[in-house]
Amino acid sequence: MANFKTHISTGLLIGVICAVSTVIFGIITNWNIVIFIILFISIGSILPDIDSDSSIPFRIIFYILAGITSFFAFLMLQHHNLYTPLINIIISAFIFLFIRFVLGAIFKKFTHHRGIFHSIPMAIIFILITIHALNIFTTINFQSQFIISIALGIGFISHLILDEIYSAINFNGKKFHPNKNLGSALKLWSHSILITLTTYLILIILLYFYIF
Repeated sequence: MANFKTHISTGLLIGVICAVSTVIFGIITNWNIVIFIILFISIGSILPDIDSDSSIPFRIIFYILAGITSFFAFLMLQHHNLYTPLINIIISAFIFLFIRFVLGAIFKKFTHHRGIFHSIPMAIIFILITIHALNIFTTINFQSQFIISIALGIGFISHLILDEIYSAINFNGKKFHPNKNLGSALKLWSHSILITLTTYLILIILLYFYIF
C-alpha cells in the first residue's frame, strides 16, 4: 500500500498535469479555478485514507472540514446579524471543535481502514457532495463547480489505483507474492451489507438532488 508521501506527490503531479491541460485546451481561463483544480486533486489523493484512525490524512481532512465549516458558519452568522461578532466567533469556534473532535471520534468508531471509503461509489459520493457544497457556498458558475468536483474525484480514484498497484507489484525486487490488500481499493461494495446499502442509499439521494 502506498504511503502518504507517495499519494500526495502523485496527487500534486496529476493536479499540475490536469490544470495545465485545462489551460492549453481552453477549458479554463480563470487562474483561480486552475489553482482549485490542483488543490482538490491533491486533497482527493489523500481522502480515502481518512478512515485510517492514526493517519495524517484523517487529521488533515478533519481540520480542513472543521475550518471550512466554521468559517462559512461565521460568515452566515455575520450576514444575518443575529448576534454580536464575539458571540459569532464563539459559536464558530464551538463548531470547529465539535467537528474536529466529536464527529472525528464518532467517525473513527464506525469506520475501519480499507473499508467503504476505498471504493468507487464513495468517490462518486464525494464528487456530488463537492458539487452541492460549491453550489451552496460559492458564486462560481456550474462549469467551474463541475470541473473542481471532478478534480476531487480524479485525485480520489488516483489514490485507489495507486493502492492497487502497490498491492500487486513488489517494489523491493523480491519474488512476487500478492498482497492481502489486493482488490480492496477499487471495489463497489463493503463486506458489510448494511454499510453497502447505506452507501448506495446516500448515493441515490445525492443523485436525486443533483438531477432535480
